[in-house]
Amino acid sequence: MSEENAADGGSSPHEPGLAQLLGQLFHDAETLLLQELALIRAELGESAGNLVGGAFLALAGIVVSLIGGLAIVAAIIILLGEFLPLWISAGLVGVAALVAGTILILWGRRRLSRASLVPRHSWQALHETGDWLREELT
Repeated sequence: MSEENAADGGSSPHEPGLAQLLGQLFHDAETLLLQELALIRAELGESAGNLVGGAFLALAGIVVSLIGGLAIVAAIIILLGEFLPLWISAGLVGVAALVAGTILILWGRRRLSRASLVPRHSWQALHETGDWLREELT
């Protein structure tokens, strides 16, 4: 029986051969890479959601500023015109509408700046997988 073990490379029937170990290594590496690609897709989806949400908020800020500025401006100017000259009341209302719109635009811009098209966590995981695979192959 020891002659049979010596003939096939010295491995016992219970120990996996080099081909089996390499096959398992590549299978595990493939599984890990597929999982990391799924993570990249999820991260990109989250970034796209932040981009769309931020753009929507910025657009909503612009629309609200315009509509609010047009609809309420006239009423407030007329109301303030009872106590102040019309040009002063128009200026005060205009400044208030601009401040509200600017706040909404800046809020949307901040949300847009947080969005990233590069999936940082996934890239880091891919680098770690590459390092792990290099170690396993050496």
